[in-house]
Amino acid sequence: MARRLESLILDGTLGPGERLNEVTLARSLGVSRGPVREAARALEKTGLVTVIMNRGAFVRTLKLDEALEIYEINAALFGLAADRAAGLLVPAQALVLRMMVDAMDGAIARGSRDEFFQINSEFHAFILACSRNREAALLYRQLTHKLMLLRRRSFERPGHMKTANREHHALMEAILHGDAAQARSLAEAHARRGRGRFLDAIGHAAQDGNNTEERS
Repeated sequence: MARRLESLILDGTLGPGERLNEVTLARSLGVSRGPVREAARALEKTGLVTVIMNRGAFVRTLKLDEALEIYEINAALFGLAADRAAGLLVPAQALVLRMMVDAMDGAIARGSRDEFFQINSEFHAFILACSRNREAALLYRQLTHKLMLLRRRSFERPGHMKTANREHHALMEAILHGDAAQARSLAEAHARRGRGRFLDAIGHAAQDGNNTEERS
């Protein structure tokens, strides 16, 4: 049930700040109110839902400054993961990376933003997994989960998907060639540029002092 409710939040069916009406959700999902309530409590732990005493559960609203702080932390974590993955990658994992980047090229050609977003998320998570640092992967997953409320918007502007996947191609090649320093540098830059794309998409690019450099 938590996964079904999570999907409704992440695909925008339930928007930020919206109250989770247990009766309506229970009816639409074909369950009683109890499972909906338990699912809301479970999603509170992941940062997607806020439960307010005597008021109910609401889709969490992520403030801009909090989102930017998460992007900053994720840049360091993603850089660490790419660095380690460059020295630890095995052939089967290299094949998966290539398949993911190629699949994103295909999604771009089809103009499928949702498909691109899904594979993009899996690509980042896979690099964290390849780093074999479970604590870093766990922290990255927790922080990125919060950003899911906003991150999809990063690819709304024309050209953002193509730009992001050019960066994926470069990062993948650095990892496949075992160039740890280059992989770290490209991963951190990719995360910062992702932050810039997000700000651009929501119209706050002017507030980011480094945005021009990040999108160059």
